[in-house]
Parts: sequence; structure tokens; C-alpha cells
Amino acid sequence: MQQKQFGTVEEEIKESKNIADVLEETSKAVVGISKLQEKGNSIFLQDGGTKLGLGTGIIVSENGYIVTNEHVSGSKYSNCYVTLENGKEYLANVVWEDQDLDLSIIKINANNLPYVIFGDSDKIRIGEKVYAIGNPIGFEFRRTVTGGIISAVDRTIKIEENDKVSYMEDLIQTDATINPGNSGGPLINPQGEVIGINSVKIESAEAIGFAIPINIIKPIISSYTKSRQLRRG
Repeated sequence: MQQKQFGTVEEEIKESKNIADVLEETSKAVVGISKLQEKGNSIFLQDGGTKLGLGTGIIVSENGYIVTNEHVSGSKYSNCYVTLENGKEYLANVVWEDQDLDLSIIKINANNLPYVIFGDSDKIRIGEKVYAIGNPIGFEFRRTVTGGIISAVDRTIKIEENDKVSYMEDLIQTDATINPGNSGGPLINPQGEVIGINSVKIESAEAIGFAIPINIIKPIISSYTKSRQLRRG
């Protein structure tokens, strides 16, 4: 008679609880970003993310530095509005941005904030579990969590916008659902480490989204938070 194996269900429950704890902790450092202070009823807008400039960001230092997409925050020296997990809203200044990378760093006047932990995006492998956190559609569904796997790495995609053609390279491809309002939010591993910044999705296909590897901006964050000045390479 084949002996029954015990513990499998218990192990799955334990793993599920651990991941839930990790996601709950990481979500504390995820913020909502809007170009307009009055957000309105974005759920009723078919393109609420575009009209209201809705997006997501991650706190990367306890004194208020936040990373997001450049297309979410706007250009350098411009302003946007940040909403924390506790509902507090701050006016933020864009202190650094790179349109080609679609990344920016914004700053709010706050201290003792929870912040994310960075992983090593050079060590990720196809098939590994990942989770995306963001604000799809609008703030009604803030901090929505979706899960999936790393579908591919080192992807290059072509962007055609306003009669301009550009390319985004070295991207992480994932099947974790990424909607327009997720832009700027974290792609994290089961350990709660941020390995990418969610950026774009293929509108004509299901479950094909892309994130910018976190290693691209890690040295920029470190340089800026230490010296408050950056030199472009």
C-alpha cells in the first residue's frame, strides 16, 4: 500500500501566508500618483489613466524619494500629487527624469516613510514567480496585486508615439497583469524585493507586460539620495 504524504497542504498554506505578509508589507511603500489634485470618478472614464494622469510609484528612501515612470510624473521640475497608503496627499517635485528610460525620481516633504527593498534584476530567471502592485484604472482600485511569472528577459520593444519612434531595451516580460494605472509600480519577487518598475503592456494581446529592470536605476537612486546631484553618463 502506498503511504500517504502529509504536510503538502500545510506547506502551501504557510507559503501563501508568507507571500501575503510580504505583499502587505511591500504595499505600504507603494503610492498613487496623479497630475491633477482632483482625481474625480476615474472608474467611469474609459481612459481615466490618460485624462487624470494616474499612475503608481514606490518609496525608495525614508525621507521621501519616490521612483516612477517619466510618463507618469512628467518632466523635470514639474509637479505631481502623491497619495500614501494612509491617505495623506503631498505635492511632489520631479527632481530627475530620463525620457528614454521612462524613469523619474520625485520628492515629497516627508520623513520616516516605509520604503522598498531592491533585488538583483541581473539574477532573475524565466519561470520565476513575480507580483505586480499598482493602481489600475484609478484610485478606486489602488494597490491591486496581480501575480504571474517572468515570461522572458532582455526584451526590446518599439514605441511609436506622436510621430516619433523609440525603442525600450533590456525589459523584463511578465504575464502578471499590468494595466495603465500600474505604470511606475513595482514588480517584486516572493521575497518582497523589487526587481523591476512596471512600464508598458501590449494592448493587442493578453498577459504581455513589461518592466524596467531595477538595476538600471539603482545606482542613480543611490547617487541622488547621497549627493542630490546627478551626472549623466
